[in-house]
Amino acid sequence: MPKENRIDAIMKLTMSEALQSGKFKDFISELIPVVCNSLNAFRVSFWLHRTERDEFESIQCFDMESREACNGEALDKSTFPQFCQTLKSEPFLHIESTNESKELEEFVVDHLLKNKLRSWASIQIWNEHNLFGILAVEWKANKDFTEVDQMIMVTAASLISRCYDALLRLKEDFLHRSELSSLKGEEKEKEKLARKLSDHAFYTSHSIRHPLSTILALIDLIKLNWENREAYEELLQQLKIETMNLDDAIRVMTAKIELD
Repeated sequence: MPKENRIDAIMKLTMSEALQSGKFKDFISELIPVVCNSLNAFRVSFWLHRTERDEFESIQCFDMESREACNGEALDKSTFPQFCQTLKSEPFLHIESTNESKELEEFVVDHLLKNKLRSWASIQIWNEHNLFGILAVEWKANKDFTEVDQMIMVTAASLISRCYDALLRLKEDFLHRSELSSLKGEEKEKEKLARKLSDHAFYTSHSIRHPLSTILALIDLIKLNWENREAYEELLQQLKIETMNLDDAIRVMTAKIELD
């Protein structure tokens, strides 16, 4: 797949309804097949970091051969203790089956070679300064890992973090509604206020989050294309367009609030 198509496939996900509405598992189901295809990988998986147990719980895995989502292996201190420490300490990790590092030898032998894999890569996903999860990619052949591959994984990680943000906002909105229902006062006033809150939340989710998510993803891409002038200029132009779209959306929202 050409470089442009590989990147475009990921960027199109910024328009995903699941991303904007915080439907986290639905978005993961959309994302990992695209990442798998874009990287020509054998398998892509997402692991959620469970802080209380200090382990990575497998949420979903996509297998290119079966073309189906499946359950992946959970990684914790009981399976690959040294490797799990490496996952938490390294922002980006690429391992080939020929890797001679003693720290990773256990993982190479027990996972890569056992499953007839030749190469493996992961990227950390952060949210509010906390390690939130790991996106992992596996190949059956030796992999010459490129800047475009890294760009795709960085963008995917950014989108996962944005979707989690949207999920948190939905939960906050639900709590606000619960608090509203417990207030005393005229039922009509309460109903009117609830309807206004619902309208504003819907507009924010659909009209503002879309350009904002795109801007955040574009920033990640610009960082990776800093020395590629042609790509840099193109991404900068797209960033300007999305910033103008966000400005328009904010103006409309401000007008709606003033009218209400």
